[in-house]
This record gives sequence, structure tokens and C-alpha cells, in this order.
Amino acid sequence: MVGLEPKHKKEFQLERLILFSDAVFAIAITLLIIEIKVPHVEERSNIALLNGLFLIIPKFVGFIISFLLIGQFWINHHKLFGFVRSYDGKVLWLNLFFLMSIVTMPFSTALYSENIFIDLSFIIYCINVAATGIINSLVWRYIGNPKNKFAEEGIDHELFKYFSTRALLIPAAFIIAIPLTLINPWAGKYAPILIAPMMKFVNKKYKSVIEKHKLKLAEEKSIEE
Repeated sequence: MVGLEPKHKKEFQLERLILFSDAVFAIAITLLIIEIKVPHVEERSNIALLNGLFLIIPKFVGFIISFLLIGQFWINHHKLFGFVRSYDGKVLWLNLFFLMSIVTMPFSTALYSENIFIDLSFIIYCINVAATGIINSLVWRYIGNPKNKFAEEGIDHELFKYFSTRALLIPAAFIIAIPLTLINPWAGKYAPILIAPMMKFVNKKYKSVIEKHKLKLAEEKSIEE
């Protein structure tokens, strides 16, 4: 836009990046439900309709899981760019690769939902989720690097270490699921429950950092009021 000061121009470009990212998240979540087709029922009866709905239960399960995962990634992305004041080309590319893995999730979800008893379909889904989480962690680490000066002034860089470490928990669980699936398919599918205890461990490790951040937010809120 003509006439914008360099600082305001940078803020405008950053806003464009965030809006574009939000649009991709919204499209990915929408595609999840679009993949679920209304069951075709030849016999017009409640029993026939119930049978048709029963057949697409795996698709709804896949939709719920992926919806929550994409939602969690969006929350993390929202938090991250709340700290960002500047960026470079590498941030743009990292963000693009992250969004590519997000927008691929409806496909891997549909693939797994349609082939729930085929191990390869679950492994492909795990690879997709793991890649998303790993790239997410890389974005946190790169933006949080004090040498790059992308974060707002006064931000504790230990907080970025916490979030980048936490971002690895989801991919870690799904990476563990891959070899488990090859050994025992049912064991592999339960691997994501490891996220909860790993999250508890990380939160305990960074307890002082989290409390310091919460205190800072409370102080900022009281000042605003």
C-alpha cells in the first residue's frame, strides 16, 4: 500500500501472513467434513438409514480426531504469532510447509477412515500428523531464536523453548505409533494416549516459565483494566 511507513508496512504484511494461515486452517477443517458423504439408502426406512450411518462411523471418528488436532495446531499458531513482531523469508517458507501439512490432513484422514483395517493407511496418517508437529516446532524455534529478533521485546525466550518442546509431543506419540503398528496394529492406535503423560512431564519441567508467563499476562490485564 502506497504511503505506509516501513513499520506499518511490516505490520500489514504480517497481518496478511496470519490471515492467509487462518484461511488455510479454515479450509482444511471444512474439507474434513466434506469428505463424509451422506449415506445412500435404497430402502426408505429407519433401520436402513441407521445401518448406513453405522457404516460411516469410522469417518466421523477420523473427523473428530483430525478436527481436534488441526484445532490444536491452530491454537499453537495463534499463540506463536501473538509474540511475533517481524519475520523473514525463512519464516514464510516454514509457515508454508506447515500449512501444506495441515491442508494434507483431510486426505490422510479420509484415506485412513476408508481403510481403517489396513495398517499402511494409519501409518500414512501418522506420518502426516508427525510432519505437521515437527514443522510447527521448527517454526517456534526459529522465531524464538534471540539472534533473529522476531519476537516482541521482553519475551522470555525460555517460553519459546517450552512451546517448541511441547509442539513435539504430538508428533512423538504418532512416530511411536508407527513401529507399534507394525508389531501390533491395535497397540499402535492407542499410542496417542502417550501425549497426556508427556505433556504433564514437560509442564512440570517448565513450571517456573509457565507461572512467570501467567503472572505477566495477569499484570498486563490489570493494567488494561
